[in-house]
Amino acid sequence: MHKETSERQVPPWLYKLFTGHQYPFIRRQAKFGRVRQPGEESREPTREEIDEKFWEIYPHCWVKVLQEVKTGMIVSFIELGAYEPGTYQELVDGPEEFLAREYGKKKIKINFYQGDNFVCTINFKVNGWVDHNDD
Repeated sequence: MHKETSERQVPPWLYKLFTGHQYPFIRRQAKFGRVRQPGEESREPTREEIDEKFWEIYPHCWVKVLQEVKTGMIVSFIELGAYEPGTYQELVDGPEEFLAREYGKKKIKINFYQGDNFVCTINFKVNGWVDHNDD
């Protein structure tokens, strides 16, 4: 593992979100981004390969903040804000507190993108949110 990779840290929730099996963007990039010899079979990436790919991709990700709105049986999303790469550290360090302060009592979805590519998403019920009539 690169010394640089092992010294950087993000909160465990964020690392798991990006590298877990629920959202395979990082794993796929690590798996198919490596050079293989002719005839060599594809294999699952190692933890080191995943770490390396995470640190290659995460710093370039931007964030979209969306509010979930339910009307009858239909769920839609209203965009509340977007953050460029490197401008959302407070969100990463304390998502509940940041979202409550900036957006209030809502059900919020955070989407991470690398350029136009969707990477992963996570939902938060912020500041005691109970249901859609609770706005």
